Amino acid sequence: MRVHRTDPIKNARQKMVFTQLKANGVTDKMLLNAFEKTPREYFIPITSLSLAYSDSPIYCDITGRYLFPPHILGIFLQHLSLKRNDKVLVVGGNYGYTATILFEIGCIAYIVEPHPILIAKCREKLKKQNIAIESGPLMAGMKENSPYKAIIIELGLISVPDSVVKQLEEGGKIATCIVDNDQGSTKACVFEKTGGMLHKIFSIETNMPMCPEFSETQAFIF
Repeated sequence: MRVHRTDPIKNARQKMVFTQLKANGVTDKMLLNAFEKTPREYFIPITSLSLAYSDSPIYCDITGRYLFPPHILGIFLQHLSLKRNDKVLVVGGNYGYTATILFEIGCIAYIVEPHPILIAKCREKLKKQNIAIESGPLMAGMKENSPYKAIIIELGLISVPDSVVKQLEEGGKIATCIVDNDQGSTKACVFEKTGGMLHKIFSIETNMPMCPEFSETQAFIF
């Protein structure tokens, strides 16, 4: 008699897709397949493995940064309306999960990351993908490969740095989490660049913590 064994990690990943992505309006089949295919547990600190498929931000060790909750990343990517071979910049690559999802849907992903430990982690985990990883300040972006169809700033911040906005093509979109200290709230937002300025086109409440590296950013959002 053959016994069929279930894979608890695969089951957790499938449950994530159904209860966190589909339940929050993510319907793009290619995107859902990318999430189901990508082992999120491979892209987080070993100390957080038990949280790999929880719908919450996951702390990334030394940086004071967090990975987006799965449903937030899924919503972001659906609103960015990306196509194959679109160039996308990820500001703050963490362990490379977002860049891997982009790779799986056929985008050309770039990562800018200042921390040597995270750069090493990204290069180790992304060695099979053709993803450019550059060391440099987060707010500097990656000018040499601009303009980008989309930019994902993978952290919580007060406002979008103008230096990053300049690297977005006209009509392109930026996705990030904006922290309002006065209101004590954080919103996952998507902005579109029209007339050289950013305009908010989508926003929902989330619980993404502030990134210390961006806590003093003074650029404006329109």
